[in-house]
Amino acid sequence: MPSDPTPPEDASRPPRRWSTADLLGPTLLFIGGFLLAATIALPTLLVDNLRLVPLSTDFTTVATSSDVTARTPATILDRCSLNTPAARVVGAELVRQQRVVAVQPSDKRRVTLQAGTSVQADHLLIDGRQVDPTLPRPGSSDPGTSDTADDDRPSCTDPTVFAVKDRVTLSRDSALPSVSGGGSSEIQYDSRTAPVPAPDRQGFTYLLPFGVSTDDQHAYFDVTTRRTVPLRFAGETQVSGHDAARFIAQIPDTDLNAVGGVSTPSRPTQITRPASWFGVDGDPARPLTATLHHRSEVELSVDTRTGLIVDQRIVVDESYRFPAQTPGVADDFTLPFVQATFRYDERTRSEMTSRADDLATPLVIWGRLVPIATGVLGVVLLGVGLWFLNPARLPERIRRRLAGPANP
Repeated sequence: MPSDPTPPEDASRPPRRWSTADLLGPTLLFIGGFLLAATIALPTLLVDNLRLVPLSTDFTTVATSSDVTARTPATILDRCSLNTPAARVVGAELVRQQRVVAVQPSDKRRVTLQAGTSVQADHLLIDGRQVDPTLPRPGSSDPGTSDTADDDRPSCTDPTVFAVKDRVTLSRDSALPSVSGGGSSEIQYDSRTAPVPAPDRQGFTYLLPFGVSTDDQHAYFDVTTRRTVPLRFAGETQVSGHDAARFIAQIPDTDLNAVGGVSTPSRPTQITRPASWFGVDGDPARPLTATLHHRSEVELSVDTRTGLIVDQRIVVDESYRFPAQTPGVADDFTLPFVQATFRYDERTRSEMTSRADDLATPLVIWGRLVPIATGVLGVVLLGVGLWFLNPARLPERIRRRLAGPANP
């Protein structure tokens, strides 16, 4: 029996093409899923890289001893009085300047910071008068005797009280010292001598990590004494209208002569003078030797978003003391070398809070605003895409428009 030559009815029709309605649902589902994945990935892949100590770190801070919060004026030992019959302690207005800059070696994991810090006398207060520290004073023209053998020691009219250069390699994530494996940690107290290594250094000094916690235990490294001390949280504060966390470190009394490597011509850690020069009773010609002791309190106001120190208050007490039970000398005898309270000036506080905002802005954009936007949009697109998977739910007029012209 011959077969029916008539082809099936569907065989003459062209293959059915995917309409816009067919493609719209899966496309929206894909885009929505991608946006939700981006919402999850952004904080991990992008924001974590923004929460690192910048390789472009470079800032300068200025602190003065004339801030209204200082309880007493600064006092310093007039170095010119080393060449006079008696020690002379004078009032002073001091300026503490510090520059912190990123240097090599630095890479994606670590950054090396170099910090230069100096304290200079803006002017002296002698007999109720302001005196330029660079002008000659009694003793400035007399070479006298010195505890240093250098003929090129700085003049006693040099306004620099002391200066130090510190170099340390930090983890860019934790902002803690990372010395092993080619890192650096050395402190130079005198530009004419080699730096002193500090390989066991621990704790923060110039900045803290992004998102620093106020609940964790922290430590502070003091460059002068090379000691690590606890850094405790002391409450919240406001700096230039910005919220900040207060941390306090207390550096106990330390004999700098015993620390070693700290002594400089302008800041000798040991001096020998006649008893009369110190104002000690007894034989005026009796030679006495005193060593320089340091103690201080450091209060840091920290922007917890970025770890930047936006304000700093430092109470410094450096005085010469005699060994315990020195005959004819009271146990509580001290001869001040520098006693001052420093605090960032208003311009520094404003600049550091602005810098903190600049560092925090990308974190807010990419860590909060963009994920919220992509998350909300992704959920919306997923919902719309699921709706379009079943075109029958759409009104007839919209289905025709999405389907395009009918096949002939």
